[in-house]
Amino acid sequence: MKIAFVLTAHLPDDERVWEQQAAALKSCGHEVFIISSKTESCELQNVVCFYDNGFKKGVLLAKIRDILLEINPQIVICDNPISVLSARKYKKTAKQKTTIIYDITEWYPSKKNLQNINILQKIIKFAVLTLLSFYVGCTVDKFIFGEYHKAQIFRILFPLKKHLFLSYFANVEAVKRYPLNDISRQCELFYSGNLNRDKGFDNVLNVAVNCAEKMPNTKFILKIISEQNFDFKQLKNINNLEIKLIKKLPFSDFCAETGKSDLFLDLRKTDFENTRCLPIKIFYYIAAGRPVIYSELKSIKKFFPKNELDNFGALVNPKDTAKIVQIIENYIENPDYYRQHCDFAYEIAKTKYNWQNIESSFVKFVCPH
Repeated sequence: MKIAFVLTAHLPDDERVWEQQAAALKSCGHEVFIISSKTESCELQNVVCFYDNGFKKGVLLAKIRDILLEINPQIVICDNPISVLSARKYKKTAKQKTTIIYDITEWYPSKKNLQNINILQKIIKFAVLTLLSFYVGCTVDKFIFGEYHKAQIFRILFPLKKHLFLSYFANVEAVKRYPLNDISRQCELFYSGNLNRDKGFDNVLNVAVNCAEKMPNTKFILKIISEQNFDFKQLKNINNLEIKLIKKLPFSDFCAETGKSDLFLDLRKTDFENTRCLPIKIFYYIAAGRPVIYSELKSIKKFFPKNELDNFGALVNPKDTAKIVQIIENYIENPDYYRQHCDFAYEIAKTKYNWQNIESSFVKFVCPH
């Protein structure tokens, strides 16, 4: 089969698409293409990309349709409503039967769609985008759901449409696992993401500073992987705290760099949207075989059984710095407890939450014949 991914919300090298879904389909002999409107250029094979900044919606849809007509796929996998609309345009003019699959991993509309406008505009735009989301749900042939909360409305509205729950499991073999360090001597904390309050970066900084102040005999390193810059001069100088900022890495380098750290932190706000989004990186963190400390998100509590959560990390109030520091201190003072959490995290990642366990179900769903 000839299959095209249309990405208007993700880069062409998005790990879930390129490293997992596209790779799985190609390994079964299918011809796979990726179209992305989020970057000017990409050196990956069978990738067509352009940057859509400033494009009117009609122009964008027509451009993607024309690219699809050149590729002529039988299956189109879309990442958001705009992608679906462009695939719909293609399907109307294609000279063959075409299946459109909507892979839902993002809220739509999301809070980022409603930024920097007044309350009346927000209400109107929310209503319009909600209707659009319902419309594209009517037009697609199948759904792929990445998580529980984002699936619910579509499962209610379209109960008879074929669907697949395909979570964000990491390919455990891709994540390098390193020997455990003596974290009483040096403890490397890890954060990856945007450096803003919404993602809880201020909470992460507070934890790192307070850990260093409370445990002066331990050297703390806060490793940050982000595309953004941050002025760390505003932080007071602490002898046993070092901050390393690394720009975004290629996927393989990210997997290797991640495994070097000792503890993973994600202390994002627990607002309506954040708490219902299952973070993809948690699966990479446990694949590295290290404990995680996350905000108490409904999505995580819904997905992982409590007996598992209690054995590979902790869910916390992201503002309760003292409690989070206490959890880290407990790991440092109890090496056997730390090792148990590391081993358990890796074990459940390898045996249960592993992309290899669900890869074949994805391929069969996309290409049932």
